[in-house]
Amino acid sequence: MLTVISCPECGVPAEITDRFSLPSTDGPVAHVATSCAAGHHFRMPAEMLNRRPRTSVPAITRATSPIRA
Repeated sequence: MLTVISCPECGVPAEITDRFSLPSTDGPVAHVATSCAAGHHFRMPAEMLNRRPRTSVPAITRATSPIRA
């Protein structure tokens, strides 16, 4: 299932590419891996996604796209 969020770094559309758990002293902690259209990659606790303010996702335009023709 494709899940799209805003990139934590730049705000462009990002995809959750993996979900996994890591052990802790309080039990397993759910984590996610993300990858955005601008090339940023993050791994973070899944609960951090819920703490981020929900804003509109800016459109990627030719001027802001990291891919140049």
